[in-house]
Amino acid sequence: MKIIDSEFTVITIGIFFVILGFLIRYKINKRRFNRRGSGGLQHFKNYQQVWLITLIERILMVLSFIIIVTGLIFSVAVVIF
Repeated sequence: MKIIDSEFTVITIGIFFVILGFLIRYKINKRRFNRRGSGGLQHFKNYQQVWLITLIERILMVLSFIIIVTGLIFSVAVVIF
């Protein structure tokens, strides 16, 4: 099976998306871990900060999931089709 340039490009983009998705998830989880105190709870300065940061983190986690799935589809599509 010979891989042509366009297939190689699609596989490369797929792998890049998967890595990017996992890096986003890693960064978010690292920030959550570093916010935790000795009791295991996350510490924020005020309610607005809690609301805004958790909303942004949830949106980024959903986007990272979509990026990972898209990367997997790109990588697998070349093999199937």
